[in-house]
Amino acid sequence: MDELLALCSRELENDLVSAECAHLTGGRPDAYGVARCRTLAHIRHAAYVRSGVRCIARGRTLDRLVQAVAQSRFDARGFRIEFLRLSSSIQIGKREAVVAVANAIDAAPNLDAPEHRFLLAQQDEGLWFGEIVTEADRAYVRHDAKPCRTSSSLPSRLARALVNLVVPPARTILNPCCGTGSILLEAQAIGLKAYGIDWNGRMVAMSRQNLAHFGCPARVELGDARDWRRTGDALIADLPYGRFLHTPEEVIRGILGTGARLAPVAVYVAARDISRWLREAGYGEVQVLRVRKSEGFARYVHRAHRTLPWSSVELRCSIK
Repeated sequence: MDELLALCSRELENDLVSAECAHLTGGRPDAYGVARCRTLAHIRHAAYVRSGVRCIARGRTLDRLVQAVAQSRFDARGFRIEFLRLSSSIQIGKREAVVAVANAIDAAPNLDAPEHRFLLAQQDEGLWFGEIVTEADRAYVRHDAKPCRTSSSLPSRLARALVNLVVPPARTILNPCCGTGSILLEAQAIGLKAYGIDWNGRMVAMSRQNLAHFGCPARVELGDARDWRRTGDALIADLPYGRFLHTPEEVIRGILGTGARLAPVAVYVAARDISRWLREAGYGEVQVLRVRKSEGFARYVHRAHRTLPWSSVELRCSIK
């Protein structure tokens, strides 16, 4: 079986990079941002995974890599080779390496309109060569131009990564505290059904306007997320938080308790670790991911799985 590799962004203090890659591909990136994967099928809609590669050959030195490439069988009609330097421990020139590998391929190149794009990568332990089979489309970038936003609106790339923590297999997304609709936009962009709710009429209006601007049919309701009754495959919520915003604890706990009844898996964003509250709300397994936002401030992303049956969750909430 071919070795499948994913290339990820290398961002300090962003646990979402590794978590998104693991969920979409089945592999976690190493220090170079390279992950050995089970699948590349979902990289197209990734936020932090940049591309997927089918590795063809490896070599500790350039000569050994060239030898391995020459002995491999693969379609290379009209090819182009791109070079990626992931470390500086091996001093090999880009042109020297690309020409040497190209000369080992029994096919004619086409640098302007290649049928096959190959990647030659250099790491501390050697070099590897493979074909680029998929790349992230970065369609989320256009959502940064949404007409309505606030200072607390989620960046589109972050919102896409949150959606990618539950997709696949989720196909229907619930978004309480939907704000200006960043999460709804990303869910719709990759073909999911999405429903939002917010208690603030101004936020509902802004969310609806943003969705209409991009032709997204997601439904946004005005109401209290604690009273929501709609169910779905997964729930994603950017909880109300911030230096100048104080939301009573009982409100947040109420949103979590309701969320545990509405979907079996959820992603919650908060200003601190609220895993204890999540477990008390009815979730069992809770993963906490830290994402640095600015100096002295970070977002905490919680991916939580409900373990209690709905009846038990409802009983626990009623007792509280």
